[in-house]
Amino acid sequence: MNTRMRAALLTGIGRPLEIREVPVPRIGPDEVLIRTLSSGVCRTDLHVQDGLAYVPRLPHIMGHEPAGVVVERGAAVSDFEVGQVVVPHLFVADRDCRFTRAGAHAQALHLRGIIGVTLPGGFAEYFTAPAGNLLKVPEGLDPRIAGLSSCAVVTALHAYRRGTVTPAETAVVIGAGGIGQIVLQILADAGIAAAAIDAREDNLAAAARNGAGHTALASAPDRVARIRAWAGDDGADLVIDLVGSSASMADAAQYVRRRGRIVVVGEEPDFPGISSTTIAQRELEIVGSRNGDRRDQQDALRLLAEGVITPPLDEEYPLERSNEALARLRGGQARGRVVITHEALRDQNRTKHGN
Repeated sequence: MNTRMRAALLTGIGRPLEIREVPVPRIGPDEVLIRTLSSGVCRTDLHVQDGLAYVPRLPHIMGHEPAGVVVERGAAVSDFEVGQVVVPHLFVADRDCRFTRAGAHAQALHLRGIIGVTLPGGFAEYFTAPAGNLLKVPEGLDPRIAGLSSCAVVTALHAYRRGTVTPAETAVVIGAGGIGQIVLQILADAGIAAAAIDAREDNLAAAARNGAGHTALASAPDRVARIRAWAGDDGADLVIDLVGSSASMADAAQYVRRRGRIVVVGEEPDFPGISSTTIAQRELEIVGSRNGDRRDQQDALRLLAEGVITPPLDEEYPLERSNEALARLRGGQARGRVVITHEALRDQNRTKHGN
C-alpha cells in the first residue's frame, strides 16, 4: 500500500481547501485504517471552515459523514475484517464516564475529539477510527447513503427520540432542509401527524412528499394561526426546531401545546426568543439534541437499509473538487446531500459491473 495519500486540507480559517499529498495515517493496536469510499458534505463543514463552534488544529482534514472499506486493523482488533464496509460513530472518547456507560456517547466527558470535525476525517483517501467507534454497513446499502448515518440521519433519529419520551400525536418541524426531511420520514413511519415550516417553497413541496400533512412558509403572517388550527386544541405535542434562531424559538413556543416539548437541534448564537413566563406558566419542556448515540446510529443504518429513511442525494464531486462541493452547499443550490466520492468507490463500482 502507498505511504502517501491525497487529502483536501483546511490550512487556515476562512480559506479554501488545498489538495495535497500527506502521509497515510498510522494506526494503533485498537484502531482500523479505512480506505474512503465517500463522504457527505454538511453545514458543520462550513462552520469548521469559518471557525464557528469548532476550531480544529490546522492543517485539518474535514469530512464527518464518511464510509469506507477496512484495509488494515490493529493487533487488538478482532471485530472487523479487511474488506468490510464501515462507517464511524464520530465521538471518540479516551475512557468511559457516566454518560458513555449510559450510552450517551456524544456527551462523553473525556472526549478526544470528533472525527472530521476536530479529528481527521473523510476528505482524504484514508482515515482511521478506533474499532469501538465503527459500525458495519448492511449488505447492499449504498456507501454514499450509509455515510450519512454518522451525522444527518443519526441527528434526525436522535432528535425524534429526544422528543417522544412522552407520546406524541402531532409534531411541527421547523426547518425542512436535509435533516428536516429525514425527521419527517421518521415521524411518518411512527404514525405521527406532522407539519413543516421553512423559508423555501421547494423545501415545503419536498416536505409534503415526505409525509408532512401541513406546510407553511416561515414568513407567512398567519403561520401560527394556521399551525394551531391544524394541530387542534392547544397546539402540537412536539416541535423540533432545526433552525435554532431567536425567531424560530419564539415561533416554537407558539406552535407547541401546554406541557408540550420543544427539541432544539439548530445551533445559533442567538438567545432563545421565548420568555421564562411562557415556559413556566405553560409548563413547557425544552430539550437539546446533539448528533446521536451508537445505538441510534445502528438503528439509523437499519432504517436506511429497510428504506424507511431515504435521504436524497444531490451532486457528487471528486476529492479534487471539494471546494466546489462546499460552495454548492454554501450557495443554497443543493437539493439533497452533496457528496464527495473517491476513487475507491469508482473502483468498487467498476468491479461490480465487470468493467
